[in-house]
Amino acid sequence: MIISPACIPCIVKQSYTLSRLLGVEDENLQSKIIYETMNLLLEEKDTPTAPHFSGKLQSIINKNLNGTASFKEMKERNRETAEKYIKYLKTMVEASTDKLETAIRISITGNTIDLGANPNFDLEREINIITSNQINLDSLGLFRKDLKKANRILFIADNYEEALFDKILIEQLIPKEVVFAVRSKEILNDITLEDAKSLGIDKLCKVIESGSTISGTAMEQVSNEFLDYFNNADLVISKGQGNFETLLNSKRKIYFLFKIKCEPIAELCGYPAGTGLIYTNN
Repeated sequence: MIISPACIPCIVKQSYTLSRLLGVEDENLQSKIIYETMNLLLEEKDTPTAPHFSGKLQSIINKNLNGTASFKEMKERNRETAEKYIKYLKTMVEASTDKLETAIRISITGNTIDLGANPNFDLEREINIITSNQINLDSLGLFRKDLKKANRILFIADNYEEALFDKILIEQLIPKEVVFAVRSKEILNDITLEDAKSLGIDKLCKVIESGSTISGTAMEQVSNEFLDYFNNADLVISKGQGNFETLLNSKRKIYFLFKIKCEPIAELCGYPAGTGLIYTNN
């Protein structure tokens, strides 16, 4: 989807938020990062989607921190927080009369963890409302039909920490063949190949790098391997708003699982910001 005017102040705000998260306390340096971000927005007005700015924004911050910017420590802290709930969530699935629906709700809830759009997330609150109507599953019936016919599933991942929640869904998709696609570069708290292996996802299914180096899936960057799976998989599942923004206009059918983080996406989807949903573009 194209960048909305409402995305522009959001990107500028994100430059400030991320610099603070990465330990920039000097107000002059914070201002410098913000001004450089504003210049980038002016210079690259034709950038196709907001997630395409993510890598460039991280590069600006990294340059101003002399190459030391890394979200690794935050990712590990958030992983520790997420891991506290996994046993409980697995028990929830086992006790459910509809294991697939419960696992989908859990996977969507994991998308709450977002250092870019929602750095002050409240994971415990979100877990407490997993079964509430704040997660919209209008497309679940269509998903079940397509899943029943599918043999190979491409699962396009998003954040590192939420992948713990995605594992619970993947366990419900097996014995279908699942291919788990991750970013090819560390960007914000998105999951990389190394991250996926540290979570043991490679023990569950095949893991590949997509080739994308933005906080979404840039089809102009993807590898031939990813493109082959994308075109030929029987079912494609996409996690997170960044992947939604970059893949929404794809000609192939995709099921998007994510939490709506902003008003432009809320207006597009027809649900309030904060809603979790399974959404299909076809």
